[in-house]
Amino acid sequence: MKRQYKFVVGIGIIVATVAFLMWTAVDQTKMYLVTVAEYVTAQDSYAGTTVRIAGRVVEDSMQWDANNRKLRFTLADVTKDQSLQVHYQGLLPDMFAEGRDVLVEGPHSGETSFEAEQVLTACPSKYEAE
Repeated sequence: MKRQYKFVVGIGIIVATVAFLMWTAVDQTKMYLVTVAEYVTAQDSYAGTTVRIAGRVVEDSMQWDANNRKLRFTLADVTKDQSLQVHYQGLLPDMFAEGRDVLVEGPHSGETSFEAEQVLTACPSKYEAE
């Protein structure tokens, strides 16, 4: 009887640990993916959340300070109806360039500019029609 009890308790602990790890992993990685227009028009609805914003870097808007690793640029919606100022401190992504589609990720702060914690670039496809 004791042996079966220990086995059941051990299995219960393992299942509870796996469930807890899965719940915390999902909780930490969930975030909204929105376009610039969606974010600008409904900023208040993202309060207290981490947001991932998709857009295109506006031409002649990039300011890169290599000494302090500070990047400032304007992110525009694909339709170019809305735009958003983005500030990022960190390493410049390899494929980052003006006119390129990017994703910026960070917490909603309610400020006029978006403070990105991460900038992800989209690789240009080799197979796009010219």
